[in-house]
Amino acid sequence: MAMRISFSLHNELFVIDCEKVLYMQADDHYTHVYYQSGLHFMLPFGMSKVTEAVEKAMGEERFLQRFGRKFLINLRCIFHVNTVKQTLLLADAQGRNISLTLPKQTLRALIDMLAEA
Repeated sequence: MAMRISFSLHNELFVIDCEKVLYMQADDHYTHVYYQSGLHFMLPFGMSKVTEAVEKAMGEERFLQRFGRKFLINLRCIFHVNTVKQTLLLADAQGRNISLTLPKQTLRALIDMLAEA
């Protein structure tokens, strides 16, 4: 069963299929959602509201994790972390890699978290 999260606003409903998410990126009071398929769309909700919904829906088995103020990342898609270059590489469904720039401290915490798993 696919894990879906719904957000409603006036006469609209937005549905996120968590299994398909590559990452999400904050943009002021909006959140950009990037699927592994290459699909990209914007939600008219801030990252804090989206993160709260993800945490509530996923509980302890969370594979979407918030990093810093800007990103919510699918841990299953990570294949390389480089603290020197401050980059995180994700693989999408087509085998392309997506590079995100994150602070060294955030990447170091990610390395420590993944090493424990």
